Amino acid sequence: MGLWLLLVGLAGGIVLRIPYPLAVFVCGAALLVPRRMPALTAAGVVIAGIGLGSLTTGVRSPEVTAASALASEVARCEVTGVLREHLGDNSTLAGVELARCSGHPPIDHLGALAFPRLEADAGTVFRAEGWILPLDDEGFEGYLARSGALARFHPSDVSMGGIPSPPMAAAARVKEGLRDAVSSLEPRTGALLMGLTIGDTSRIDPVTEDHLRNAGLTHLVAVSGSNVAIVLGTLLLVFGFLGLRARLTIAALGLVLFVLVTGPEPSVLRAAVMGAVAIAALGLGERVSTQRALGLAVVVVLALRPQLLGSLGLQLSVAATAGIVLWARPIAERLSFLPSPVALGVGATVAAQFAVAPLLAAGFGEVSIAGFPANLLAMPAVAPATVLGFASALAGLASPALARLLARLASPFVAAILWIGDLFGGAPWAMVQVPTAVALVAGMGVAGVAAATLVRRRQGYASEDETLEP
Repeated sequence: MGLWLLLVGLAGGIVLRIPYPLAVFVCGAALLVPRRMPALTAAGVVIAGIGLGSLTTGVRSPEVTAASALASEVARCEVTGVLREHLGDNSTLAGVELARCSGHPPIDHLGALAFPRLEADAGTVFRAEGWILPLDDEGFEGYLARSGALARFHPSDVSMGGIPSPPMAAAARVKEGLRDAVSSLEPRTGALLMGLTIGDTSRIDPVTEDHLRNAGLTHLVAVSGSNVAIVLGTLLLVFGFLGLRARLTIAALGLVLFVLVTGPEPSVLRAAVMGAVAIAALGLGERVSTQRALGLAVVVVLALRPQLLGSLGLQLSVAATAGIVLWARPIAERLSFLPSPVALGVGATVAAQFAVAPLLAAGFGEVSIAGFPANLLAMPAVAPATVLGFASALAGLASPALARLLARLASPFVAAILWIGDLFGGAPWAMVQVPTAVALVAGMGVAGVAAATLVRRRQGYASEDETLEP
């Protein structure tokens, strides 16, 4: 419970940005000393969280920066730096190491700027000339700000260099190997395999994108916890003949490589922290509940990137995982007449859809009623497509021919997902409009059910057997 109280305080601190956050944190920590007073301890945890949230927000997202000052006057600059990540299909986040702007002295470490999409891999060194522009708080620009951008950059000229970082260069070679492997596939199949494996949706055509969204399958190309679980589970299984320490080392390296290849998406960061907790727990011979690992992951992600509190991607990832943790097993137990894997799959699908529906309704004003049957039918094809896709990407480092063969083996599973997306996503009844008020009421209802489930668990009515999955 203390971890969730800390999370509540952390979120409050990020929103409020109170003055003197360090003093508030110290005061909260002081209240933790008399441990025999539960109410005082709980208050101390929340107050410490508020101080920590405000402190990290002030450090990571200061209200006034050199970038925002330059943006306010639309300064013309020559900048050099390194590409960090692609934000959807339209923008790229780049870290500017040096900025030379008209009428200003050179500025070192200006920070992250949002560029129009640059077709190069993360880690690539660049030089650009153009104008620094301010960011609004609404719409897509608000999303850019929540993703870490301090301002926009409108380039008149851009030139790319190499990738000096060995880990980032290795990740770029993996992505290039997958691009080469899928080039021999039917275009829609290859594009979706790229999305399923590394979250690269740049090749998915608008019609396919609409069908996936209408069928509630967009999450498959938004790399998240299921992808991390599949990759880690496969690595531990393939290297099962090795000792525990060697297997965990390989899993940890695989996790790092996966994050580098896919990019630090909010859902990936959340899942990666949970995966790291799982690996650490296995190495120490300890047992950590999924619920506790999820809370720890959210605290770590928000402490490192407080602006992600408003990220719908992170909210959906956390909600889906919480739904699975709370309700997947109870639902599966009520489907005991089905084979166990099928019952668990149905339970996870229903639980995740139930948990994220209010967020989707509030964020987009509509919900996919085709999501449940589409996800249920697509579920058996997702794991083999993802495993073969990532194996193809890795094989491309050594044998392009083997990489293309693995991509072809994955293509029937990808084609099945495409067929399901077209079948359900193309139906006129797939989406239903939901008023904001209804979404808010539904959200409060889901939160109430979650609270009731947690209370029942604490009272010992729910199963104590929880499995840690990232």
